Amino acid sequence: MDVEVLGPFLVPLSSALAAFGFLPLARRAGFVDHPNARKQHGMPVPLIGGVVVFVGLIMAGLTTGLWRGEGWGWFLAAAVVLTAIGTLDDIFDLSARWRFLWQGITVALACAASGVYIETLGALFGGGAVMLAGLTGLGFTVLCALACINAYNMIDGIDGQAGGVTLLTLAGVAILSAAAGHNGTGLFAALACLALLTYLMFNLEIPLLRGWKMFLGDGGSTLLGFLVLWLVVAGSQRDGSFPPIVAVWLVGVPILDMLAVFARRLLAGARRSAPTALTSTTCCSTAGSIPDRR
Repeated sequence: MDVEVLGPFLVPLSSALAAFGFLPLARRAGFVDHPNARKQHGMPVPLIGGVVVFVGLIMAGLTTGLWRGEGWGWFLAAAVVLTAIGTLDDIFDLSARWRFLWQGITVALACAASGVYIETLGALFGGGAVMLAGLTGLGFTVLCALACINAYNMIDGIDGQAGGVTLLTLAGVAILSAAAGHNGTGLFAALACLALLTYLMFNLEIPLLRGWKMFLGDGGSTLLGFLVLWLVVAGSQRDGSFPPIVAVWLVGVPILDMLAVFARRLLAGARRSAPTALTSTTCCSTAGSIPDRR
C-alpha cells in the first residue's frame, strides 16, 4: 500500500498521540501558561501545542517523502531550531534582540542551503518582473520570515485565532499547489492542515476533550509563522504555483495586524517590544466579544 494513502490517517493520529502523551508531562514539569492580569484563562494551561503540530508535520513529511529532497530537510532542521528558540522563550522570557538574531541566522542558513528564498516580486509595476539577485533576495526573505514569525506570535491571543488564520493560509497553498500540479507541496500543506486541526480540537476543548486544553506557546506560533513563510515562498518562487502577489494575500491578515499594532503603539508612545493592550486580540476582548487568554 502506498504510504501517501495513509497520510490523512497517520498525521492526525500522531498529533493526537503526542497531545495525550505530552500534556500530562507538561503539567508535571510546570511547562504551563499561568493566568494573570493580562491572561484571563481560569487555570494553568500546558504550552505544548507547537509540539503537537510539529509531530504531525514530521509524519506529513514522512508520508509524502518530502524529507528526502528539494530542500525540505533544511526546512525540518530550521523548524526544530526555531521551535526550540520559541520554547526557550516560553521558559526563560528571552530578550527580543537575541530571539530575532537567532531566528534570522537560522532562517538565513536554511534558505541559503536549500535555495528556497525570494528571487522575484513579480510584475509589481505592470512591466517586467522585479528580480532580487543573490544576497538581496536572501536578505529580503529573512526580513519577511522575521515579520511572519512575529506576526503569528502577536495574533496568538484568543483561542483558535492563530491556528484558524494559519489553517486558511495552508488550505490556500494546498489548493493552489495541487491545481498547478505540484502535488508534493500541495499534499504536505493539506496534511499540515490535519495536524493543525488536531491541535485546534484540544485548544478549543471540543466535548470529548474537556480538561485537555493546550496553548501553542511561543514555540508553536514561531513554528506556524515559519511554516507559512516556507510554503508561500516555495509555492510562489520554486514551484511557481501562484504569483508572488498571491503569497502576500495569503499572509495578509497577521502582517496587517502586526503593522496596525506597531502604529497604535507608536501613536500611544509605547515601545514596540512592550506588551500593551493594543493588538487585535485585546481590542476584541476590550470590546467584550471574547475573553483574552494571553
